Amino acid sequence: MELNGNPMLLQQGDASRTPLFLIHDSSGAVFNYFRLEPLGRPVYTIYNPWFRNTEKWKGGTMLFVRTYIELIKSTKYRGDILVGGWSTGGQLAIDIGRVLNKDKRSRLRVTGVVMIDTLYPYWGPPETVHVDLPPALVLGSCPPDMREEIVRCMKWTKEDCLDWVSRNWKEDKDQLEGIEAEEPPPTVFIHATEYILITNSESGAVSMFDQFRKARNGWGFFPHQNFMVAVWEIPTHHFGLFEKGIVKETSEKLLKASDMLAED
Repeated sequence: MELNGNPMLLQQGDASRTPLFLIHDSSGAVFNYFRLEPLGRPVYTIYNPWFRNTEKWKGGTMLFVRTYIELIKSTKYRGDILVGGWSTGGQLAIDIGRVLNKDKRSRLRVTGVVMIDTLYPYWGPPETVHVDLPPALVLGSCPPDMREEIVRCMKWTKEDCLDWVSRNWKEDKDQLEGIEAEEPPPTVFIHATEYILITNSESGAVSMFDQFRKARNGWGFFPHQNFMVAVWEIPTHHFGLFEKGIVKETSEKLLKASDMLAED
């Protein structure tokens, strides 16, 4: 993945307004964000710098959180910022917000998070059967030479997400350490309401992306229950949010969420 800088300035917007940093999804890529319409403020993207690795990175999701905070600092912004992302990007954005806002010495403050159809990374008990998705749906129009890297990143990210759940759910809540006990910044959840169409599922099983589709993607499992300030729905499935005919509505809701959270 060769992009011009990380973070990369995707939209210049109004430089006087609070910048928005959009984090990659589980594939490690940020190409879907290129389809967004203008959001009226500086918009940066952050992709997975270990995308080309043939061995898994060490450090779990917190490796990404710490690294991306340093990348955000490299832009020389001070004061308020917004963070968000589609799918896994929203989960990472929550932790970036929790870490930055916990650090009283930080010159950055996350005023809000936008989760774009982010799943709570619990997909049912171990015996739950999920339907595999067609590769064309998951990989979309990505170049053939990148497909192996994307599949690998998605596998490793899923492993990290399972660890994230265990860290946020300990039997003794007094023993929670680090950011797990911290309430996330105010968050807007942009929610795809439809299931991914599965044509070969005779048992009624759904994909892992839809296991808790009708329950706000499972966020009722999260220990912190008051962090969502708004939930806005879009009538499409998880992978349809950036497709032609829908991306306009996704952009409008992302713009509205950013304006509400930043109050600028």
